[in-house]
Amino acid sequence: MKVRELNINDHPAIYRLNLQLGYSYSEALTRKNIERILSEKKDKIFIVENQNKNIIAYVHITPYVLSYHDPMMNILALVVDKNFRRQGVGALLMHEAEKYAETMGYKSIRLNSGFDRNDAHDFYEKCGYINRKNQKNYIKIF
Repeated sequence: MKVRELNINDHPAIYRLNLQLGYSYSEALTRKNIERILSEKKDKIFIVENQNKNIIAYVHITPYVLSYHDPMMNILALVVDKNFRRQGVGALLMHEAEKYAETMGYKSIRLNSGFDRNDAHDFYEKCGYINRKNQKNYIKIF
């Protein structure tokens, strides 16, 4: 397995992985958003390729700066293809995200996980993350 940074040509694989997370956002819009992410250069997306050079996982990490806490990184997405779970791929990506955050001078990483993703919660705890609080997630669409 190989970890590398995302490039724009990877968008079809990201689209397919997002479907496994339950996000049916179009492939064209996925590409458009990836173009924006890459052009703004504040976020990092690391992908994992298997021995056949197929993208089987990714993690998306971004700075998270608040007025009331030391700056940290925020994991926006982590997904491993369902056929490659429980094989160390997720742990590999978490390690890559943590290494990147430390290199950039951050002292912590946070993430949110859906209340019903119990396998993910177990995984994060095995990676050393703690659940600090339960909260609701609100959105306003305009």
